[in-house]
Order: sequence, then C-alpha cells, then structure tokens
Amino acid sequence: MTRAFPRLLLPLLILLAAPLAAQVPDTARRPLAAPADTVPADTAQPRYRISPRGAFLRSLVLPGWGQSEIGAPERGIVYFALEAGSLWMVLKSQHKLNQAYDRDDVLRRTGRLEEGRTSGLVRARRNQREDWIALSVFWLFFSGADAFVGAHLRDFDAQVGSAPGPGGGVQVQGSVPVGPRR
Repeated sequence: MTRAFPRLLLPLLILLAAPLAAQVPDTARRPLAAPADTVPADTAQPRYRISPRGAFLRSLVLPGWGQSEIGAPERGIVYFALEAGSLWMVLKSQHKLNQAYDRDDVLRRTGRLEEGRTSGLVRARRNQREDWIALSVFWLFFSGADAFVGAHLRDFDAQVGSAPGPGGGVQVQGSVPVGPRR
C-alpha cells in the first residue's frame, strides 16, 4: 500500500487540477470592467480581481495557478514544470529506494548483511528521496510567495530594459514613476 501511494500522487494531482480550475468563476479570470461613466486610466494593463492571498493559495494547490490568474502565465508554466519535475524525481527516488530495500532483503537471506542493519545504498537512497521532497516543498512555497508578491506588484508601473554595453557588457536601465497617477 505505501509503495503504491507515491506512484499515484502525480496522476492524482493532475486529475484534481482540472476540477479545481473549473470551480473558479469565469468573472475571476477576466479583468474588471470600468463603470460606464468613467474612463480607465490605463487600458493596456487589465485589472484582475484575484487578491494576493488568493494567488498564494491557488499556487499552493497547483504551482503556477496563482501566476496564471494574475496575468503571468509564462511564470506559472515555469513553476508548474519545476514542481512537476521535482515530484517526478520524488517518485523515481522512491522507486530506487524500494529496489535498494529489495536488495537488502536478498543480502539478508544470503547472509551477507546482518539482521537489523541497512546497507549504505539504502541510506543514500533515503537521503536522495528526502532531498527531492525538500526541493518539492521549496518550489511549492516559492511559487506561492511569487504569486503573492506578483499580485501585490501587478499594478506597479516600472519600465526595465537592457542594452548591449561598451566592451561586451550589459547595461540595465530602469524608470520608476514617482507621484500620483494621472
């Protein structure tokens, strides 16, 4: 039972992603419409209804979902790919750990390994699995934090650019408006 659970985790998450995404009302994905008597200050930047907390929670449910909802789907794809890759490695390292356990069982039956002891391979595979689990948790919370910060900064109007510099370097240029918006 415990060996089958990691194999079912990723497909289960993928199957749950579609119903969870379908539960979000369509109005949450569209920018807010301005009242008929006012003209929006900047029509090039759509305004999304999702709150920073909502973006954070969405990214905890499915990494990249929060970024997608705030209007940064490319970043969302990156976080989803990083989380999916690290979860795949958790499953792969669990499979290798199971093989190492089987190897230890054979060594015990043949008398090459004392009862109650584990081989160095089992200890190494456990450490690898723990490392991949830690990385998966890191990407999960990092995705949530990025969605949270991105939701706070989505209306920040900064212009950043880069250009080739003298001698093969790179010059980074930026402008940040100061004062009230007009």
